[in-house]
Amino acid sequence: MPVVATHRMADGEYPVLHFFIDFCKSEDGATAVEYGLIVGLISAALIAGAGSISSNINAVFQFIVDTLAS
Repeated sequence: MPVVATHRMADGEYPVLHFFIDFCKSEDGATAVEYGLIVGLISAALIAGAGSISSNINAVFQFIVDTLAS
């Protein structure tokens, strides 16, 4: 089944089709998306780790306060 394009040039070229094919083959934006995903995963890991570490740090400081108070 032939591809139908409405913007046909005089020599039979379909510039919109060529633009779309070139756009699909381009990998320039893919690396930016990959870096964004990596940053998002690292951020999620840091946030999850900070939650568990903060309760441990809180317990240590509370132990220090209780020890100095007695």
